Amino acid sequence: MDQDFARLGAELKAARLRRRPRITQPEAANALGVGRSTVQKMESPRVSQVTRTTIRAYARLLGWTEQSVDQVLAGGEPTAAAEGERPLKAVPSDVGLSPDVEYELRTGKVLGSQVFNLGPDEEDGQIIVVLQGKRDATPAEVERIAARYRKARRHLQGIAAESDEVAES
Repeated sequence: MDQDFARLGAELKAARLRRRPRITQPEAANALGVGRSTVQKMESPRVSQVTRTTIRAYARLLGWTEQSVDQVLAGGEPTAAAEGERPLKAVPSDVGLSPDVEYELRTGKVLGSQVFNLGPDEEDGQIIVVLQGKRDATPAEVERIAARYRKARRHLQGIAAESDEVAES
């Protein structure tokens, strides 16, 4: 398995160096919202120390398909993303989302969103929820997801209400 990870790291580095326009490690890190050391790990045998979600986001940034990471780990070759299938673009770095959240937001289909205030004032914070499903979700799957969210929403509303009670005491 170590050889597979070493090969994955080498393939990712080679893909970055072949990319046109060329991208540096700091530029890749900025685009992914991670530190340069994370990119360095992904381009080395230490790639296994990085979350798969971040590795997949890096692969997409370099123009690979999402399956390419698993293909390389299994001894195969990476597959270039189809023409017109653009690599992931980064959310502005000042937003502060983790690479895992950015990746999930970019790869799924947003079905809805809601903001729960944790207190009466803006300074009290919020819980921001994005309801998401697969891009090709059927209407039945979307309804199943919505039903599950309705149950979870009650709990989130309860958390927000508990926060109001704590703020008032």
